[in-house]
Amino acid sequence: MRLCWNDWFNGPLKDITAKDAIELYEMGYRVVGINSGDANATDDDIKRVRDIVLGHGLQFGPYGSGGGAFHPDPATNRKNKDHLARAIQIAGKLGCTGVRFSVGSMHLTNVWMHHPENHTQKALDMCIESTRDLVPVAEDAECMLCPETTLWTIVNSVQRMKEYVDRLDSPYAKIVLDPVNHMTYDRVYESGRFIRCAIGTLGDRIGEIHVKDVMVQDLLLVSHIDEIEMGNGLMDHAAIMKASDQLEPWKTFSLEHIRDRSKVKPAYDYIQSVATKIGHQWTEPSCTRERWAKGQCK
Repeated sequence: MRLCWNDWFNGPLKDITAKDAIELYEMGYRVVGINSGDANATDDDIKRVRDIVLGHGLQFGPYGSGGGAFHPDPATNRKNKDHLARAIQIAGKLGCTGVRFSVGSMHLTNVWMHHPENHTQKALDMCIESTRDLVPVAEDAECMLCPETTLWTIVNSVQRMKEYVDRLDSPYAKIVLDPVNHMTYDRVYESGRFIRCAIGTLGDRIGEIHVKDVMVQDLLLVSHIDEIEMGNGLMDHAAIMKASDQLEPWKTFSLEHIRDRSKVKPAYDYIQSVATKIGHQWTEPSCTRERWAKGQCK
């Protein structure tokens, strides 16, 4: 897979600058996500960002669209899907690998929030049927649908991830695997085992892997599991790297969720140190889906 940093180019495309690209390149990153949420970018905006990214030695990873493909209120659902459809088209024109969004919740005000019906088959059926409308848009744009999931969303397990992708039945309908989002008390101290099983089960249903770190807070009675700075937690990053070799090489191994920009370079240095220690080789940054299909990637 290609090593990628997701959260650097944030906000509307019109606000992205060459300085952003230069800074990220100097850190060592070569593949970047566009964490924009911008569904109203013009063709001129798209061309300018392509020139900035490609002109400074970088390649495109995923596109963060915000929102989701499912909401229990029909009017809100339609509005959200219209937004996402435009974002998919923009991402495809940029050359992004996929579009990242929340898989959805039955909660009325937050697409990430827990809800007692999220774990039901009815909710999963509704979520899949709602997302199905966007599959032709993704196919036309040649840009994957890659929803994110947590233990609280409608798609909340490896088994439901598998069902979600299989029922959508398109090479452009995949899923994000974010191991930190699925840590539990019985997984967190043996995260490598969970990762190997998850990737072995899902295979290339995975469109993108999100890579963070995880901690267990020192609180009694109730388990509290949260993110922590890369390299300071319990996540078995070597296991993620080794298992990721099973997947199509043009996809992204995407680091994310570091709010302090001064810590983005240390995250790169840490993950590279793990790769060096185990002899892991990243796919060349220019390996796109199209080049891989033609046998042009190393």
